[in-house]
Amino acid sequence: MRGVMILLTIPVALFADAGRVFRPASEPGPKSRPAYQAPLAGLFNEQQGPIVNYRGYAYADCAANAPALRVVALQGVVPDGIPRTPPRPSIEILINAPIDKAVGQQFTVESKAGAGGAVVSSCPVVGDCSPAGNGTVAVISKADDGTIVGEFRAKWAIGAPRAGRFTVAWRQSENKCG
Repeated sequence: MRGVMILLTIPVALFADAGRVFRPASEPGPKSRPAYQAPLAGLFNEQQGPIVNYRGYAYADCAANAPALRVVALQGVVPDGIPRTPPRPSIEILINAPIDKAVGQQFTVESKAGAGGAVVSSCPVVGDCSPAGNGTVAVISKADDGTIVGEFRAKWAIGAPRAGRFTVAWRQSENKCG
């Protein structure tokens, strides 16, 4: 019985201690507690990790019956036979502008972008793609062989913001808009 009472009082004691501010040892006042006893503040901070390099492919697509550019960015080696449709682990970028108007431009990321905007989605192998809530996408250049270079910075509802550079090959598409 005594053991049960002790187990029940531990969470109460921890909760009562969670709001106290502890100062570093260099400041006057109460001494700081060791790092292993530090409160959980900052455990899930929103710091952005390093920029990730992606490979993949891009093709002409349609969005709301208007020409659009779709970039499928994957980490690692991209096999030729990669499926054109999910499931595949990727970052999918839909820019609501044709490729010739997208090069050299920066677009605002929204979860449902209109004309001149972009949608950046994180697509797992299992489950639905999740669109980012905000951010930016820039299409930096298009080479003579069709290779497109760009970068994105986006923030999803869960997790830290993500940033990436993509170098993707152009794939001819049969999509016709209108």
